[in-house]
Amino acid sequence: MKAIWTLDGDDTSWSSWAHSYAHSPASPLMHDLIAAYRTSHQGWAIDVGCGTGRAFLPLVEAGYQVIGLDATPNALRLSQQRVSETHIPAYSILASAAQFPLPTGCASFVLAMSTLFHLSLAELTNALHEIHRVLLPEGAALLHFLDLDDWRRTLAGEVACEQVPVPSYRAVVTCFCSQATIEEWIAQAGLKLLSLELRTSPSEAGQQRNWLAHCRKAAG
Repeated sequence: MKAIWTLDGDDTSWSSWAHSYAHSPASPLMHDLIAAYRTSHQGWAIDVGCGTGRAFLPLVEAGYQVIGLDATPNALRLSQQRVSETHIPAYSILASAAQFPLPTGCASFVLAMSTLFHLSLAELTNALHEIHRVLLPEGAALLHFLDLDDWRRTLAGEVACEQVPVPSYRAVVTCFCSQATIEEWIAQAGLKLLSLELRTSPSEAGQQRNWLAHCRKAAG
């Protein structure tokens, strides 16, 4: 198993982040990814690390009622503002990704985009177990990780796993990991990995390498 963490900044690092995404919609890619999990059952979807709520509308359009979880107060306030302005059935809660304030077996779908790789090892492990816990039998999860060779690993200094601050949202913590590590983490959480898709995109600085893990909670 191999994973590397980088660390950029201090307790103020996320203070202005949310405002830059206050009115940003979900990307076309996000719409497409969520649409693949469309449902007719009006179940609940949990958006882990929901930020300013950009995924709320495509989740609702896919047939879900939405609960968003985020540990950043500014993001939470802006997500609630988005819900108020759009009148969609979504609710956001101030909560750590490592501990969901939700009952067991309450969700048909869990989305964790651009959030798991900003956690310490202990928080990430807990988050995956929490995802397993809250999913209904045969519920689905879409999880996002960063590859070891993603160019963004060069943006900050590497730190030992035990030196990552907890809670990790106080600074810009980023985890880069191998395919084997992702597979091991998902298996340890009790989730069934259906597919692990590597999506790459070039930039002037280098290649972005994003892993998308499509998972289910096995019945029984």
